[in-house]
Amino acid sequence: MGFEIEILNLSFINKENIDYETIIFYLTYPEKIDIETSRQLWVFLSTLINGGARKIIVDLKKVTQIDSGGISTLISATKNIRKNNGDLVLTHLQDSILNILDVVRVGSFIKIFNTDVDAVQYFRYMNA
Repeated sequence: MGFEIEILNLSFINKENIDYETIIFYLTYPEKIDIETSRQLWVFLSTLINGGARKIIVDLKKVTQIDSGGISTLISATKNIRKNNGDLVLTHLQDSILNILDVVRVGSFIKIFNTDVDAVQYFRYMNA
């Protein structure tokens, strides 16, 4: 699949007691999110969320295609993480992807940011 994950720390991480309020998982997704790749994305996101992740940024700058399976996966993961008082946000959408998500009104449910700074700022003050 080829996606990349990075961990952003809002403060020092204590090895004995991980505070998921201070960790942002930053996922950069490859070219397309379709019915086939969305299954792998769902397993990965579910594993993060069920493991305690509360803040996830999905960077879509490389994504040139998304279908209903991909959109459904992002919505389902967002619903799942919000049950734990967390959130999943999207960044760096290409205009073509943003247009698709606008048509199905995903932006009214999932927060979309133009920059990483804006997304991190959102998480910095979330549940503060």
